[in-house]
Amino acid sequence: MRFAQKLKGLFDDRKLKMAFAAVKTDMDVLEEKNGALKSSVNEWVIFLDQENRDLKMRVRELEKKLDVIEDSFDEKELTMLRSI
Repeated sequence: MRFAQKLKGLFDDRKLKMAFAAVKTDMDVLEEKNGALKSSVNEWVIFLDQENRDLKMRVRELEKKLDVIEDSFDEKELTMLRSI
């Protein structure tokens, strides 16, 4: 019974209530900022993934164009172009 009274007495303490309120406010702010950070990171991941896909497609297109160009030249011309 004494423990319950001490516990109740702790929560009656005004300084302790203010400290708990301050900690709760800090935790709410941190949670909000963490949510914003997660959202921002997700947006960057989506953006970078799309950029990566676009660049891979451009590389494939350029490789195809290079194959076409290489097929149109004979070996002597290719050797000369590569040396330049």
